[in-house]
Amino acid sequence: MEFFEALARGSGSPKITRFLWNTELSRRLLLIVSLFRDCEAPGALDALPPAADAWSILNEAREADRAAVDDLLLHPQVGNAAAYALRRQRGGANSDFPTWTDLGLVQTLALIAAARAGLTWSTVLPARYGTVMLPTLGLAKFSAAVAASTVEARTEAGTIYLRADGREVVVGPDPTLDTEHWWHLRHVLVGSNLPLTIWLDDLDPFRDLADPVPPGRLDDEAVDRWRTLLDEAWTLLCTHHAESAAALAEGVISLVPLPTRPGHETRSASNGEAFGSMMVSEPPDAVTLAVALVHEFQHIKLGALMHLLTLAEDDGSSLYYAPWRDDPRPLNGFIQGIYAFFGIAEFWRRHRLTLSGTDAVLAGYEYLYARGQTIEALHSVRDAATLTGTGRELVLRLGSVVDTWLSDQVTPEIERLARLTAGCHRTAWRLRHRRVVAAEAALLAEAFSRRRGPEFPSTPTVGPDPAQRWPQRIPTLARRRILGVGTPASPNPLATADLALVHGDIDTALSIYQNRLAGSERGSDEEIQAWVGLTLALSESSSENGGQEAARALTCRPDLVRAVHIRVGRARGRAVDPVEIAAWLAPVVKDG
Repeated sequence: MEFFEALARGSGSPKITRFLWNTELSRRLLLIVSLFRDCEAPGALDALPPAADAWSILNEAREADRAAVDDLLLHPQVGNAAAYALRRQRGGANSDFPTWTDLGLVQTLALIAAARAGLTWSTVLPARYGTVMLPTLGLAKFSAAVAASTVEARTEAGTIYLRADGREVVVGPDPTLDTEHWWHLRHVLVGSNLPLTIWLDDLDPFRDLADPVPPGRLDDEAVDRWRTLLDEAWTLLCTHHAESAAALAEGVISLVPLPTRPGHETRSASNGEAFGSMMVSEPPDAVTLAVALVHEFQHIKLGALMHLLTLAEDDGSSLYYAPWRDDPRPLNGFIQGIYAFFGIAEFWRRHRLTLSGTDAVLAGYEYLYARGQTIEALHSVRDAATLTGTGRELVLRLGSVVDTWLSDQVTPEIERLARLTAGCHRTAWRLRHRRVVAAEAALLAEAFSRRRGPEFPSTPTVGPDPAQRWPQRIPTLARRRILGVGTPASPNPLATADLALVHGDIDTALSIYQNRLAGSERGSDEEIQAWVGLTLALSESSSENGGQEAARALTCRPDLVRAVHIRVGRARGRAVDPVEIAAWLAPVVKDG
């Protein structure tokens, strides 16, 4: 109970992390046992030796050196590979490779375990395009001419020998030297008082989230950049976030570099079957990497907790607005996001106090933005019908911590920019993913045209939009304003309106948004951006005469206002004032 209470507050400790490793070991052993049992099916291993031989040597190795073999089985990518092999065997994943190439993991694990225990054993391993991955060691390379092939393998006195195509690759107990036919799995060590030792995994086929991927070997320059970034990020965490760093040092053992996408922010992810591993694209600076480490470790902790306790029952249909995601989320995924963004908000809350000048102001903005996202998400999930008692307890405890943050001093301008940034995303999400009943929109449009009062609309449903990602200018413009960086003039009127809005010129922004709505093609990105801008500008406006009521209606139900606006305009054959329709709908609109 003590550990749950700490985790439910978003916290942790080295002791808790070690406990989670122990629980993950039990889960991993069950996974490995299930894999071996599936390999006993007739023809499962095909060209490979029987699973019983591998099982026998694995158990012998574990009896000889349990710590070394358990360390191997707990390697994050072993979890991914085993789970994927089981999905393939049970029809849950498709591949052009024969199933034995994945089920052959049992032979690979048995070989490495035998080597760790100093036993003598021989077997046959599967190869993908001539490559054989030895988890925790590295990648052997033979001829890539055939997609699926086999490699003879043996181990003596801790050394592994692989042979194929008339070539032998020798893998010693400490295989840290690259050759033409061998790439070792790199280890990075940073920190002194509190060291962080981490695999820099650019090799393992199962280092990603789902299907196997080819190796993406980093050159020496890229490795040096990662080592420097990790060292700086770790120094920052140890200096200013010591409690988080202490728990994290025990829990993150593998970092998978993701490809960098030009024009995209730093990406990160983690996988519930790979406890201790995180994926991240190369960040621009150490602070961004520190945030990613905190973010993904929150996911890692909660993922392990969710292996022990059920936080929510999946009803198969309910989808939620996650302020950090463009797509609607199921409840369990939503809770994961809340937990991660709680960690991000807590990071910025502390980090802003270590800075000065513009850096401190920008960190304050990031804190307010993340805090607002977390508060909104906690508010929307607290009454979810499928939360279990344990899940509700976690949500309440997180919320009680966030409540203590509400008295933090903030400047009105930074609060405004954080509010605009959050509103920009929320409004676009509601316009894209909420579904208005066509017959209901038609009746409301008719009532508006006949000057009758509106009927109460039904609660909107959520249906994922095909374009689940969309461009947003306002977050970038807000950060540029804080940094004092000028923004070049744009021929795009909406870009001009967004800039005016961020700089507080509300009247100019309102005029442009309304003009663009009159001429934008329905369903286009431009039309949706104009609706978003109009909603935000009205919310920031001090005008009366129904403006604030219209702003409330647009904020709560932009999807409904837009649907009625389109119907009325279509019936009249000309553009209609969207603010007038929003003000008319306001008495019957509520958030939801």
